[in-house]
Amino acid sequence: MQREKLEAVCRRATACRACFDKLAVAASFIDIAQPRRIGPQYGSAAPRVVVLMLNPGSGASRTDGADERSRQLIRAFADGSGSLEAVFEHQAADMRNWGRGSFLPFYMDGLDLNPEETAFANVAWCGTDDNVCPTRMLDDCFDAHTGELLSILDPDVVLLSGSKTHKFAKRISHLLPGCSRIIPMYHYAHRESRKAEKCELERVRGEIA
Repeated sequence: MQREKLEAVCRRATACRACFDKLAVAASFIDIAQPRRIGPQYGSAAPRVVVLMLNPGSGASRTDGADERSRQLIRAFADGSGSLEAVFEHQAADMRNWGRGSFLPFYMDGLDLNPEETAFANVAWCGTDDNVCPTRMLDDCFDAHTGELLSILDPDVVLLSGSKTHKFAKRISHLLPGCSRIIPMYHYAHRESRKAEKCELERVRGEIA
């Protein structure tokens, strides 16, 4: 993984306002594209796993100041006064609070993944009010930013987390001919039963292995 190329695609994404200029969507509190954390040991992991979700949550229920800090750090990275590493370090500390505490247990404990070796990404990089995410927003963001990010990450396994991400499987397979496994799966905030979740996590662990 080439760090310079990674920072370049992330900085271009933070400068992009295409969806807010063209589509009927309003930005969330963090009103800038949000690069997602890539564990510092991802490049040497075996296999290299990317968890690809839909888009950042709106953060409407958060009152702890973490989103304010995240916005400051991303803006600093975007204008060159801060670093991408600072953004990732903040996310590493805050991830335990994502999804009201259900995010990390689902992906890390449920799938036996190490967060230091795992890369996270979203099809669309910007959060929106009420989590509205039109199809065109997803398609345009994938074409403009996410496809390039995946090429840089060069994963062995891509986990397509959430039903709306599953349609990108074919595009990703063409983009990443060396990727051995593209696995559609539940989103961490799914509404299935605990029994169904257990079966799903067992299935995905088996496919990763």
